Amino acid sequence: MTTMMSLAVGLAIGYFVYQYAVSNNRGATRGRLHKSASDKKIAGVCGGLAEYLGCDPTLIRIAWAVLAFGFGTGVLLYMICAFILPEE
Repeated sequence: MTTMMSLAVGLAIGYFVYQYAVSNNRGATRGRLHKSASDKKIAGVCGGLAEYLGCDPTLIRIAWAVLAFGFGTGVLLYMICAFILPEE
């Protein structure tokens, strides 16, 4: 089971790296990392991270859920980001 979780997280990270590599706006700044006010489920961390990376927020939420249920670190990371990241 742990191998499957590691594979899923690795694929998600690989997808983000690939999207960044092929994007046309690589040199463009996306602003600061923040919590989203418009695309918010709990605290807006995943929505803000998706806006910053320029990808679908559902993919970020799936990767975060895999981290939360698979390794247990996702919950701690989410709480830290919810307190540290500024509002949009």
